[in-house]
Amino acid sequence: MKICFEALYNTNNDICDKVMRERGFSVQSYLRKTWIDLAKAYMEETKWVKRDRIPTLKHYIENGVTTSGTYMALMHLFFMVSDGVTSENSQHLLDRYPKFFTLAGTILRLWDDLGTIKEEQERGDMLSSIHLPMKEKNTACEEEGRKEILQMIYELWNDLNVELVTPDVMLFPMINVALNMSRASQVVYQHNDDSYLTGVENHVEYLFYKPIDI
Repeated sequence: MKICFEALYNTNNDICDKVMRERGFSVQSYLRKTWIDLAKAYMEETKWVKRDRIPTLKHYIENGVTTSGTYMALMHLFFMVSDGVTSENSQHLLDRYPKFFTLAGTILRLWDDLGTIKEEQERGDMLSSIHLPMKEKNTACEEEGRKEILQMIYELWNDLNVELVTPDVMLFPMINVALNMSRASQVVYQHNDDSYLTGVENHVEYLFYKPIDI
């Protein structure tokens, strides 16, 4: 744990130093906030398990966007890829994350649940966005739960596309990052009955090792 913490701490400080050199202001408070939010979200999940509590689907997703690491990752990237970022126009980020952060994170969380449910069931982890609507509707049909989550993802993609076509100029590079994160999550977790790791291995093999017929 000390080794992991030191690596994260040093990487965080390296990013802060880079932004200070290039943009002239400190982003330490912004990045620190994302790590605090991440730790709090993990603790919330721990409370659910320890107290044998089942959250609502809404509460689970809201917390799950944070535990997916989306806010943390996108906040770090924000200060490195967005042009025109200043100390003044970044203040609102301490109060509320941008909408497209949340949209991308929700897509990632839902695809993660869809793609890893087999592995999670094998290790006894039954808390996922697929099972929660089943419990709320008192149904044992997992396929219905999957259909509901896929419909939610479809609607989230519509909202994310709206963000893309009507962007703030300064935010446009980051909206593209969020879009590509959502695409990647679908590629990684959308597969058949095989393990999602098998799907990732296949994609990597075709991208880097399989020759292309011309």
